[in-house]
Parts: sequence; structure tokens; C-alpha cells
Amino acid sequence: MSRTALLAAVSLVTLTACEAGSTKPSTPPTPTATDIQQTWLCGREYVNQAWGYQRRGVVLDAKGNVWKYDFKGSPTALVNPWGPKDMANMSEEELKLRYNGAMVTDVKVPLEEIARHFPLIEEASNATPTQPKSVGADMGQNTLYCYTYDAAKRTYAQVMLDNQGDWDSTNPSPAAKTLTAWLDSRLGEIK
Repeated sequence: MSRTALLAAVSLVTLTACEAGSTKPSTPPTPTATDIQQTWLCGREYVNQAWGYQRRGVVLDAKGNVWKYDFKGSPTALVNPWGPKDMANMSEEELKLRYNGAMVTDVKVPLEEIARHFPLIEEASNATPTQPKSVGADMGQNTLYCYTYDAAKRTYAQVMLDNQGDWDSTNPSPAAKTLTAWLDSRLGEIK
């Protein structure tokens, strides 16, 4: 065997051994819908108090159900009016008040689709929303949002994706833009 052939054979054996022993960096697994510990994921809500209290919206749960709710009148007329103390630290009980009377619709979002978009919520939560800009009066607010969830404390934090009405603000992150497009197609507009 020539010296060149011997060197080529040794190099091939060395490369093969190195490749067999190397580990490729793994990407984190995409969560499945069963990995999601929270009840509520994302929603769209319209609130206006200019001509009497009204609050209506749609909300997506972790099982893929879309719920719809509509409250009118005075918040003090409600047995349990919703008014969170801290949007970054809400309990399941507070959200039950928010969605009190909500009815499940015929709309069902596939669990695989939820699992694919779920990691984007955490990414969007790291962005700083744009400074609110006054654009009118008495229009109310239409807010698109998602929730992060702290399983240890069992609390939710609202992540604003887009906010339009008397004051406009948006979440500038690419994750929020992707979530907004997805939720627009799944939740639709509030009428």
C-alpha cells in the first residue's frame, strides 16, 4: 500500500470515528398541547365605558375551544365585576370573573396549531410595547392579548399584542406579529 493510500485510509477512519462520537446540538422539542398547564391562552376584548359599560370578547383555551362573552350595563350592577389589581399577576379565579358567562362557540382550533404557536407567547412577553398614542375619545379599547403562566404561583400575566382605540399601542416583536396574524385568522373581529 502506498504512503498516500495509507494516509487516506487513516484519515477516513479518524473522520468516521470523530463523526460517530460527535453529538449534534439538539433543538428544544416543540411542546404538545398536553404540555400546556394553563387554562386560558389568548383573546381579543373590547371595553368601552363612554356610553355605559360594555365589555365583550373571545378567548381561546388550551383545549382549542373558542369562547365568546358580552357584558353591558354598569360594572357595579354585576354581581362580580371584573377588575384585576395586577394584569401581570392574575389568578384563575380572577379570570373566571373575566370570562363569567362566556359560551363556547363552534370554532375549534387544532391542538397541533396551538402547540406550534405556544412558544411565541413567551417570546412576545419579552418585548416592550410601543408608547401608547392618543388617537381619539370615547372609542373604547380593542385589545389582542395572550397569557404567560407561572405554574409555581398558578398565576397568569397578560401579554399585549395589539391595542387599538382611544389609545393605540402594539408589541413590536416578530413573535407578536406572528401571533397577531394567527389569532386574527382564528378569533376574527369582535362585533
